[in-house]
Amino acid sequence: MIMKNKAGLLLELQSLYAKMVATEAHKALVIKNMVPEHRKSAINLLDYLVFRSENIYKLQESLHAYGLSSLASSESHIKAQLCNVMKLLGNKQPIHNNINFYDGLNQLQQNTALLFGEQPANNIPFVMMTIDSEFGDDANYIASLLEHGMHIARINCAHDDAAVWSKMVKNIKKSSAKMGLPCKIYMDLAGPKIRTQIIGKGHKSGKLEVEIDEEILLLEPDNKPPKHTKAINCTLPNIVKHLQKGQRVLFDDGLFEAVVEAVAEGSSRLKITRISSKKPFIKSEKGINFPDTSFQVNPLTQYDLECLPFVLEHADMLGFSFVNKAADIIEMHAQLSLLDKPDFPIIAKIETNDAVNNLPSLLLEGMRKKSFGVMIARGDLAVEIGFERLSEIQDEILWICEAAHTPVIWATQVLESLNKQGLATRGEVTDAAHAALAECVMLNKGRHTIKALKSLLDILSRSRQHRYKQRHIFRELGIAKSFLENV
Repeated sequence: MIMKNKAGLLLELQSLYAKMVATEAHKALVIKNMVPEHRKSAINLLDYLVFRSENIYKLQESLHAYGLSSLASSESHIKAQLCNVMKLLGNKQPIHNNINFYDGLNQLQQNTALLFGEQPANNIPFVMMTIDSEFGDDANYIASLLEHGMHIARINCAHDDAAVWSKMVKNIKKSSAKMGLPCKIYMDLAGPKIRTQIIGKGHKSGKLEVEIDEEILLLEPDNKPPKHTKAINCTLPNIVKHLQKGQRVLFDDGLFEAVVEAVAEGSSRLKITRISSKKPFIKSEKGINFPDTSFQVNPLTQYDLECLPFVLEHADMLGFSFVNKAADIIEMHAQLSLLDKPDFPIIAKIETNDAVNNLPSLLLEGMRKKSFGVMIARGDLAVEIGFERLSEIQDEILWICEAAHTPVIWATQVLESLNKQGLATRGEVTDAAHAALAECVMLNKGRHTIKALKSLLDILSRSRQHRYKQRHIFRELGIAKSFLENV
């Protein structure tokens, strides 16, 4: 590698700075429309997007070789870090910082406290626990979760009904007050359900047996399959017509993969290309994903609208499922205004490829209100974008949200084996440690929930001793100290 000279480095940094300023001017109206508390955050997000839109690894290497900041780990204050390095390289041009390191850190912490409450001990992330009907009426169970570190209780509106949710809310609030332990309530809207429907003769017990290279039909809801033909109905209408030859269709969290062979009126012919399940049966009520197909689905269903009044009355924050674009956030804000709750906190669940691609515009729209957050819903997201890309994409979401000073919830399958079977895998422990980069971590229910909760808190605490967001913390290393003491 050839190290660049300082004059050349300064020119590159000045060019980046100029692009940031130009982008801020171009997006001046967007910035103006933010609530005052988020205007500097919006500017920092725009600056960071400029910074990350270019490949600057060679610039970073040269900066590091000179003993200067390589601009890594600067998501929350990118222009300030850029300006500091420019000054050290002898910059004489007028420059202006937007938000410095401490301002960025404080802004993220303030936004997190506004959404989730007082920061837990040891500066660990908040822990969200899923509560369902099996335990929602068990006050002792709720108390045990609070005692062992639950900070936020999650209720999923895709299951049960208002009567059951009322019991859950009552027990959560009663236990919280009795124990003197604060607990926020988060409620998920169900969103549009894209599920399998197995109907017709020959489709026994709501399941369909398939094999590799076999052809099946995907039909519109309630369409009757032809005789002697294997078929699956999609519960959401007007999906099939958007499919094109060669596009993939995934069933049951990606356990079954098919490719579109042909499309006709009201149906699509698929070929099964992969079966990753032990048993080759596609069952009813399993999810369907279309990772290669773009279609417009309103994430707010009639059922969601019916649930909203209850959520706004009893919850502290709202999980908005299957958000895809900024217009979805606008529509949700309109619905909240109609119900006289215009500033109710929204958590945008990132679980589709479109949501990932539109993340900056989703953030800028969400930041027009005081309290806003993001959930990395890694279950559907992994199926949509491909499991191989999940690690990369979840980090990108964390970086961009930190630039916007927006709190993030890390969700789905955290310590799942430990939770369900009582023993964690090495991979999921590493995954849980990585979750410490978020402001909140969600844990689902299981037979060993308390054990999983205690383990998660231990992992998060240890991880935060070494790292906060993208910055490594150099505390005393026992290995190093032990070696030097014995030299």
